[in-house]
Amino acid sequence: MAKAEQFIRVAAPEIFGVRPGLRRRVKTMGPDTAKPGVPATGPGSEKYQRILDAAVEVIAERGYFNSPVSAIAKRAGVADGTVYLYFKSKDDVLRTAIDETFNKFHRQVEEEFKTLKGPREQLEYIAQVHLESHAVNRNMAILMQTEVRQSAKFIAEFSHHHLVKYIQVVREVVRRGQWEGIFRRDVSDGVVAHCMFGAIDELLSSAVFTGRVYDAKATAAQVIDVLLNGITAKSED
Repeated sequence: MAKAEQFIRVAAPEIFGVRPGLRRRVKTMGPDTAKPGVPATGPGSEKYQRILDAAVEVIAERGYFNSPVSAIAKRAGVADGTVYLYFKSKDDVLRTAIDETFNKFHRQVEEEFKTLKGPREQLEYIAQVHLESHAVNRNMAILMQTEVRQSAKFIAEFSHHHLVKYIQVVREVVRRGQWEGIFRRDVSDGVVAHCMFGAIDELLSSAVFTGRVYDAKATAAQVIDVLLNGITAKSED
């Protein structure tokens, strides 16, 4: 069985970070070089973010089980013990990185929805941001499509916290489209939402495992077109 087939299809948008082909190294900064307005310690601090970024990079490169806290600390430019000042364990670092990624995704969608009102356009935007995640943060894409899928615990946590929210957002858009008479009312909004997530997730897997590059906006429009209209050719009558 090919390696790509060994993973459970459950991953999702990995949103912000580095571009494909670039391996960003975290710059070591001294204790007095924090940026204005950024907390010196704790969540949101510069050192806190460096540790999160370093964890995603190291785990994507080496695999979860081959990425000790010492390797993450070295990449972040901090002492091993410093990691434990911010996080309880390596699991906690990874969980936090995933949480922050998905929170950014939902904030981005929520902000766009303030001006983007059409149900079809909203579905296309969700699909576009989802697909863009590979280009924006390739390390997180690799991590989500490979490492997270090997852990039943992380899969369960992801499904319970993030997949549920993603599906709910899509369902609400679909229900509104049904109420407005844009979408058929005889189909399940839940089935539509899971089909949409699954299709985009498969495209992301292809991007990670084969290096294929997608035009996110054009591909998102195609996915939604197939989802809403199918592939049956229109009658020429």
